[in-house]
Order: sequence, then structure tokens, then C-alpha cells
Amino acid sequence: MPSPRVALATCSTLPALDDDSRLLPPALERAGISSACLVWDDPAARWEEMDMVLVRSTWDYWDGAGRRDAFVAWAERVGAKAPLWNGPDVIRWNTNKSYLRDLEARGAAVVPTLWLGPGERAADVLARGVEEGWSEVVIKPAVSAGSEGALRIDLTRDRASAEAHADALAPRGEVMVQPFLPSIAQEGELSIIFFEGEASHAVRKVPRSGDYRSQPEFGSVVERAEVTDEARRAAESVLTIAGRSFLYARVDLVRGLDGALRLIELEVTEPCLYLGWGEGAADRFAAVIARRLRG
Repeated sequence: MPSPRVALATCSTLPALDDDSRLLPPALERAGISSACLVWDDPAARWEEMDMVLVRSTWDYWDGAGRRDAFVAWAERVGAKAPLWNGPDVIRWNTNKSYLRDLEARGAAVVPTLWLGPGERAADVLARGVEEGWSEVVIKPAVSAGSEGALRIDLTRDRASAEAHADALAPRGEVMVQPFLPSIAQEGELSIIFFEGEASHAVRKVPRSGDYRSQPEFGSVVERAEVTDEARRAAESVLTIAGRSFLYARVDLVRGLDGALRLIELEVTEPCLYLGWGEGAADRFAAVIARRLRG
């Protein structure tokens, strides 16, 4: 009987996956599963020949007008040909950060966010931020990743530049305004990785001195982290409120201005899963993929 075949969807700039995701193909092979890297927007890719399509380093879908819509349409087409994880409905929901508004409305403890939508004035939205007592804020587009388009700025000192940045982002879609959280510079961002709803491992990402961005490409320090009871409860609460089936999920938590852990991102489309930071993580991921293939 031939081995099941899994397509690992990536992008043209990372045709052989990112460094961390490259730990997965050997783990799949150990689990008796063959894999192939396919670029998501390659018209020659034969998705229908695969037993599963796994979204991995598709890290260009937000880069350019209409790319996110094209990516969602791709997921829907491919999901009709082969099992796609996470599924097309999840991808449509999660590739616009307005999902945070949805989670907050349903009771999740999310980092407070103001939204600049069509027809709204940046000046009015930022004025509400000042009313909330936010001096420093982070302004970013709702469709982005890796801090692309994000700006940290002090509203009390340079409101005009903040308004100009928000107005410049507005043609791309909704714009988010969040308070800058000093805890990010002090204790960083905690990312807990889940496979089939079970916590696998965690990392803590602390920005380099003077920065606020937690991604390793900006020089942050990434370390293995223990999952405390407080963090586990916070992360599992988010997954319960989301009410969807995730093969994989990364719950990113930060400590808010009130001292409580709050959700800054629920990454269930194409997150880095930090497989290299969790002992046996790649094999655990391969095992849940094998179970999905059997089931």
C-alpha cells in the first residue's frame, strides 16, 4: 500500500519551506508519510493528487492588492479537491485580524483594539485612543503578518504622524490601533503551540532592546518556555471560544496594561510552530497528521 502523500503549501520565495518547517518532512517520513513542497499560487501544482494539504510557509498572501482574497479563493478551491488544514473557513476567518473583534465579542480577553474602518477618520479613532488613556500606540493593518505596516508612536507627541500613517494604511482595508504594552519589552510574548487542541510546547519571544517586535527576523530572543497554569487556562479559553476545529494553533499571549494575560494573536493559518524549540514537537505534529489521515 503506498504511503499517504501530504502537500506542504509554501510560497515562491520559500519553495523549500522556512527553516523551522523543514523539520516536518523527516518527521512525516518517520511516521510513514511522504511529503512534497508546493507553492500555493503555482498553477501547475497538482493538489488533487494529495491525501492532505497542509498550509505552512505561505508568507506572501498579504503582499499586494487582492493577494489575501486570492489566497482565500485558493484555499476554497484546494479544499474542494483534498483535505486542507486548517480548513478554508478557518483561513477566511483568520487572515483578517478582525477575527480578534469576533473573539472579544464572544468573551475572549483580547488586547484592547480600536478599528478604523471605511469612511472613518483616523483623527477620530486616535482621539478615542487618547480618551482611553493610551499615550503610545501601535498602528497596523488588519491584513498583514510579521509586523508589516506596523508603527509604534506616541500620540501625545506626534498625533499628526500617527494620523498620516493610519490614513496611508486605510486604502488596504481596516486599520487597528492598540495600546503599546510595556510588558512586551520586559517579559515578551508567550506563544503556546497546540496540536489537535493539546498543548505541545511554548516559546517566549523578547524583542531586542529598544524594539517592540517579537519576530526573530527583528532580532528578538526566542527561548523555550514553561506553560504555567495561568497561561494554559488563558490559551485554552481562547480555543474554546473560537469553537472551531484546528489541526494546529499558536496562541500568542501578552500581559496587558491591567496585568492580566491577553490574546494578541491566534495564529491558525500559517504560523511558525517553533518545532525546533520543543523536544519531539515535529514528531508530535506528524502523529496528529497521521491520525487525521487515518480518520
